[in-house]
Parts: sequence; structure tokens; C-alpha cells
Amino acid sequence: MKQFMETVPYMAFSISIWKHMGMILEPPYTKFRRYFYVTINVLLNVFQFAYLFSTKELEKLILNGYFTFLFLNAIIRAVIVINKRNDIEKFMGKVAYFYDIVAKSKDEYISNLIKETGIRAHRFSVMNLCLALTTGTCFLIYPVFTGMNDHPYGVHIPGIDYMKSPIYEIIYIYEVFVTPPGASLYIPFSNLFSAFCMFAVVLVKILKYKINNLKQSNDSDENVTKKLHNVLEYHKLLIEFVEEINQIVTYICLIELVFFVLLLCALLFVLNIVKLLPQIIMSCLYIILIMTQLFSLYWNANELWVESLDISQTIYFSPWYNMDQKTKMKLLLMMARTQRPLKITAGNIYPLTLQMFQSLLNVSYTYFTVLRRFYKK
Repeated sequence: MKQFMETVPYMAFSISIWKHMGMILEPPYTKFRRYFYVTINVLLNVFQFAYLFSTKELEKLILNGYFTFLFLNAIIRAVIVINKRNDIEKFMGKVAYFYDIVAKSKDEYISNLIKETGIRAHRFSVMNLCLALTTGTCFLIYPVFTGMNDHPYGVHIPGIDYMKSPIYEIIYIYEVFVTPPGASLYIPFSNLFSAFCMFAVVLVKILKYKINNLKQSNDSDENVTKKLHNVLEYHKLLIEFVEEINQIVTYICLIELVFFVLLLCALLFVLNIVKLLPQIIMSCLYIILIMTQLFSLYWNANELWVESLDISQTIYFSPWYNMDQKTKMKLLLMMARTQRPLKITAGNIYPLTLQMFQSLLNVSYTYFTVLRRFYKK
């Protein structure tokens, strides 16, 4: 099953990255890799926080604070993956098992749906990592093209003149070396979250397809009852599947929510105080990156929310009036359950929907306007 997991298009790309880093599915002799990659990121992050507490320039504080908290987020994600590695691998095995069953379906609609969405999920994973690496590369070459005597990520090492050669060059090379592993700790988690949601949406669409085909013209009541039992069991498994996704990602989503509001507010504020064109461009690039990352998560979670609410409508418009009384009662109970949407939450509190995403944008802009008013005074 582990080998088959690596071929499922929804998660193959992210699994290959994390496996190389020793995060999941690793042979015993590669276990040191995950501790090595996490350690070098932790070391950089400590010096980044030291820089934030030592610098007095507001624009540098905010711009460097962006990547400081980004690396912190990546480290938190890595720690969660390491601690929940067995649960995550078990869940991935469940995804692979469901995918194998659905992909082998003889129904053309179902087989095409699962394959087309899988291709889209794989492309999204590749593009998401490329976007993160591109942003990281821009930040790495930023000091070179601007002529600024500074490191890509602001660091402070007490007792060491880190701006003097060759210490400056050594730290610069170290930051270049740490960037790809940092992105590889951060991005696969987002990719897998989106992929799991996309797969859950596919399962919901299949459920609605099954409901629409409960009663065929030549089906007996006994055959319809058998189909309905399969649908009810399928719905139960789907609910458990989404709850497992939520258990894996809910606290990371809460951290993302807090970081997003703070960072977006800070970056909007930076755009009002910086005067150099490179700094303006970099600030805009950072805003695009964090909004792209969060929007992709909320979009896919919102799709799951909307599609699950539509199940009750599918039941209502199905040919239930041609079924026996017992079947009608079971459909009515199922309809009542589907009034509660399948949802992913932040901290088991806030549902991840586009409405919630809009609320975060409003809150960030509100804080930004208050901060700008105080700054002008």
C-alpha cells in the first residue's frame, strides 16, 4: 500500500518531497534527514528572531518579520508531521485505498471525475512549490541587485560581526542553502491539505451521483433498498473521512489565520512607508504569495462545504416519490443529516469558507488603517 500511495496523483508529488526529506515513509537509515532539515531551519529562525529584537528600522523589521514567521510556520508544520507521522501515513493509506476503488469503477462518469481532478491536484502542487521557490529566489538575490549590504533574511548573531567578510559570505551561502528545505517543509502540507479537500469533493459528487441513480425504471424495491444501504454507508465513511482531514489540519489552519491577518496588515503598512522600488515590488510579491497560499486552502475547503450542502438538494430532486415508505423515511433522515455541512475548521472553531476569507481581509485592512493613522500622527 505504501508504494501505491506514491502513485496516487493527488499526493504523489508532496509524498516524494517529504519522503526525500525523511518526514514520512522513510527507511530507518534516512531518519536523520528530517532532524537535519528541521535543525538548520530552527537555527536560522532563532537568528531571525534575534534580528527582529535588535533592529530599529521599521520597514526592515516588517519585511524580515514576514520570512521569520514563514520559517516558524514551516517548522511548526514539520513538528506536527513528525509527531503525527503514523496518523498521517495511515490517512494517506486510506486515501490511496479509496482512490484505487473509485479509479477502477466501470462507470465512466466516476472514473473520469477522479482522474481529471487528480491531474488538477498534481498540477496545483507543482505550481504551488514553484511559486514559493520563485519568491524565495527573489528574496535571495534582492540584496545583490539593490546593492544593499545586507543578508536576504535579516539575522543577528551576538558577539559576531556578521557584516564583515568572510562571515557575511558564509551566512549568505547558509541562507541560500536553507531556503529550498524551508519551502519543502512548508508547501507540501498546503498541497496535501488542498489535495485531500479536492478528493473529498470528488467523493461528495460521487455520492450525489449515486443518489440520483437510486431508482431506475426496472429496479425492484428490494434492489433500491440495497442501493440505499450502500449510499448510507458511503455517506458515513465520507463524514469520517472529512473529520480525519480536519483533525490533521485544524490547528495549522488556526496558526495560518493569525499569521495571515498580522502579516497582511504589516505588509500593507510597509507599502505606505517604503520609497525604494525594489522594496515595493518585494512587498507586493509577499502579499501575492500569502494570499495565494491561504486562498487556495479556503477555496478548496469552501468547495467541500458547498458541495456537501447540495446533497440535501440532490435527495429532494431525486425520484423519491417512486420509492416505498421505508426508503422515503431513510432518505428523509439522511437529508436531515446533510443540513450540517462537511467542513474544515481553524482550531475546531472557525469554518474555512470564502466568507471567512473575506472576513480576514476586512480585519487585516481595518488593522492596517488604524496602524496608518497612528503612524501619521
